[in-house]
Amino acid sequence: MTTETIIERTGDKPAKISFGRLWDTWGVTAILILLLLCTPAIAPGFLEVENLQSVLRESAYVGIVAVGMTFAIASGAFDLSVGGQLALTSVVSLMAFSGGGTAAAIAAAIVTGLLCGLVNAGLITRLRVPPFVATLGSLFVFRGIAYLLTQDGPKTLPYSQIHSPFVKLGSLNIAGLPLPFIIMVAVFAGGWILLRRTAIGRRTLAYGSSPSAARFCGISDTRIRLFVFGLVGLTVGIAALTYITRVWTADGSAQDGFELKVIAAVVLGGTALKGGKGTLVGTFSAVFLVSVLNEVLVSRGVESAYQRIVLGCVLIVALTIDGLRTRFAGPGSFRRAITGLIPRKTTQATS
Repeated sequence: MTTETIIERTGDKPAKISFGRLWDTWGVTAILILLLLCTPAIAPGFLEVENLQSVLRESAYVGIVAVGMTFAIASGAFDLSVGGQLALTSVVSLMAFSGGGTAAAIAAAIVTGLLCGLVNAGLITRLRVPPFVATLGSLFVFRGIAYLLTQDGPKTLPYSQIHSPFVKLGSLNIAGLPLPFIIMVAVFAGGWILLRRTAIGRRTLAYGSSPSAARFCGISDTRIRLFVFGLVGLTVGIAALTYITRVWTADGSAQDGFELKVIAAVVLGGTALKGGKGTLVGTFSAVFLVSVLNEVLVSRGVESAYQRIVLGCVLIVALTIDGLRTRFAGPGSFRRAITGLIPRKTTQATS
């Protein structure tokens, strides 16, 4: 993780600590390390190699979509339809595999995910539907289509295909690392370059910071929306490949609530809900925090209902942290807040 300077000095003035920078630099990573240190007591055997490989494999599809969601939230929008996109893309990919093999399944997943993203972009740019409403509606549409395609039962991979190249996308290990995790790292690396080293990445952040100012500078609303939601769809297509080759089955109910996991990871990672700021490094750490927490709950036999409660609490905490980070973003703001809590001594005038 790239270390940012959290103490600013101006001449001989004392150091000023920015809570926002402090959290962005160390917050999520520190909590993740603390959680990992506590897991032997909470869930004995959790840190075994096979279990850690399972965590890396499980976190891959969440992390891949979180890359696209980071761009969306940094631009000032949400995509609440990623769960429906994942279900539909997974079903279509399995259907394509049964008819055309590995190449057809991969192409179907990528194309379907990209088309889902472009549908959202069209609703927002052409019909002027707010992103929140458009993606909430398309969430149900995509899941509904997936249900229609699986009326005769969930689509599955036959056990006879256990050694096929397609199945190995989710099961293969390279140098001890699961292939889905390696794919996720590659997507994060590409996303970081796109966000920090290209014009479209800088324009996305500029648009999220101030849409009106961005438009004044010649940045197109339509192009930003097409890019952002198309990218989300593309990442869903890639994630679906790592997901279905791990679970081997898909229908309209696949990964219900998936969008909450992704949004929680992105916001926890430091991407500002109001837009204009995105950090893929923070998102990367937050994805593992959410995944480790989920795996710990599963290993302890916690019921799915309570797992949802915990996930909801994590999302609330993420939103609270985002508000605090915004409040204490300026240099010295944290010190001023602490100073304000200490009552000042008053002196009485003497006659």
